[in-house]
This record gives sequence, structure tokens and C-alpha cells, in this order.
Amino acid sequence: MKLILCAALAAMTGVAGATVNRCVDTEGHVLLTDAECPQGSRVEDSTEHVAAAMTSSEASAPAPRSRWADLPRPLVRKTVSTDVATLQAARQTLTMQDELHKQRRLLSSR
Repeated sequence: MKLILCAALAAMTGVAGATVNRCVDTEGHVLLTDAECPQGSRVEDSTEHVAAAMTSSEASAPAPRSRWADLPRPLVRKTVSTDVATLQAARQTLTMQDELHKQRRLLSSR
């Protein structure tokens, strides 16, 4: 089974290497085909157009700068530290509230 799969993949690579002809007729219409060009049209090499486009002699313009680039950066926030006295007071308040609710539950169940 693996041999058949490998043979099929090897056969398909031959199709993938087919050349593409660029044919231009007398009116300037372009036809891309893997067969020969039809009668009355000429074969045009597309590699010369690609090379001309990639070897542009113009200097590239610098990218425009964003209007947000020069704004001042926000200050880094300092972390707020909770002091020990505040934490102790909060714990005491919560403990008292728990005791109050506990007593109310006991009274309501009687």
C-alpha cells in the first residue's frame, strides 16, 4: 500500500514541473497555458517583467511617522501596598460581622 502511494506521489511530481507559456495575441490579450500558443499569437517571456520590477532603481521612501508616536508615554503606576493596620481592621470587621450573623441564625432557629 505504501509503495502504491509513493509511486502515485512520484508520478504527480512530473505534472507539477510543467511549464506555463504566456501567449499574447495581436490585440494584446494574454493567455496563460501549458500547451503551445495558438496560431497568430506570440510567446512572451514573463521572467524579464519580474526581474525589471524587482530591480527598481528608485530609492524607497521612508514610512510615514504615526501622529501618535511623539505623544508622551503614560507613567508607570506604582503598586498600592496595603498597610498592616488596614488589613487587621478589615479582618476584625469581618469577624464581627460573622459573629453577628451567627448569633442571628441561632436566635431565629429557636
